[in-house]
Amino acid sequence: MDFLAYTEELDRSYGTYKVAAFPARRFPPDPLQRTIDALAGDTPTPFNIRIVGQSFEERPIRLVTVGSGPTQVLLWSQMHGDESTATMAITDVLNYFRIARGDGAARSILSTLTIHFLPMLNPDGASRFQRRTAQGIDMNRDALALQTPEGRLLKQLKDTIKPDFGFNLHDQELSTVGTTKELTAIALLAPAFDMEKSDNEVRIRAKHVASVLAAALKSAAQGRIARYDDSFEPRAFGDNMQKWGTSTILVESGHTQGDQEKDSIRKLNFMGILAGLHVIASGQYSAWDLGHYEHLPWNAKKAYDIIIRNVQITHGDGRVTRADLGISYQVDTHSESTPMLADLGDLHTFIGLKEIDGGGKAIPRESLDPGKPFQWTRFFD
Repeated sequence: MDFLAYTEELDRSYGTYKVAAFPARRFPPDPLQRTIDALAGDTPTPFNIRIVGQSFEERPIRLVTVGSGPTQVLLWSQMHGDESTATMAITDVLNYFRIARGDGAARSILSTLTIHFLPMLNPDGASRFQRRTAQGIDMNRDALALQTPEGRLLKQLKDTIKPDFGFNLHDQELSTVGTTKELTAIALLAPAFDMEKSDNEVRIRAKHVASVLAAALKSAAQGRIARYDDSFEPRAFGDNMQKWGTSTILVESGHTQGDQEKDSIRKLNFMGILAGLHVIASGQYSAWDLGHYEHLPWNAKKAYDIIIRNVQITHGDGRVTRADLGISYQVDTHSESTPMLADLGDLHTFIGLKEIDGGGKAIPRESLDPGKPFQWTRFFD
């Protein structure tokens, strides 16, 4: 089956495979483990589930393997503990293989590939819903120093499995597609392996797969696909996986207005992961035009968590300034509990994940300090 037709079928049938265990994207490790165990309850089970390591706080880290083919694929999610969108999608993918493993497309994937899923690489961070590990380290900057047990585990699995392809699954900060006011739904990257952003056979394979994902998801994402910054980060796992010989595709889950739990982005992950596996199994990716990836607009920063339109800033001398307020809950790319006034003024070229009509409400200038915390709900409840 052509991968575009396959992806369209996944779009139509997603409700059959979506796992109901995650009504919210904030959840601790235990519900995930119970869900995976339940999916593996069939006899015979299609899954091999192993505890392959422990976190710093000695929580188990499990690897789920499915398929028996010669091509090895490794997917890892939630190395940042508050990035759970792809983790939920992985359970949907596993449910797909549980239900559809006898069907043509699934059967072909499983006979050609051996697929290894690390659904939650940072359970300590997930238990707190925080980016960093219990050691306070950003694991995605630990690929060389390997000071985290979780990072050492990922490197060990790379060395033992020797994956041909890798999917590095994350959630990204609030971003827009290029210069538009469209929120990025998915950002893709075939990471660089050196400062010069050189291409070799390994990276070109990754670019081909990323091109397929861009084409496969374009319609369902309503064109809201962007390209992630490809600057080389020598400490990052994706860049080093590429350097170590695994063709690696970074998939960054973005945002949709009115979708706080990111269900629509979860579905795009489900479709994208399976489309990627399908073309790797069939070999279709190798002929796909790189332009679908290389011509994607870059991620841009034209969005705030909240924009309050049409407020009046009052000055002590009686003068009034009309302005919009841009409010961010994201610090160091990830959600914090304290909102910050990121900008004020004419923000008509920006989009808010949530937008509020200020209705000309008056706010004293001394209450507005850009770059500082701003409890906007004092004025707008």
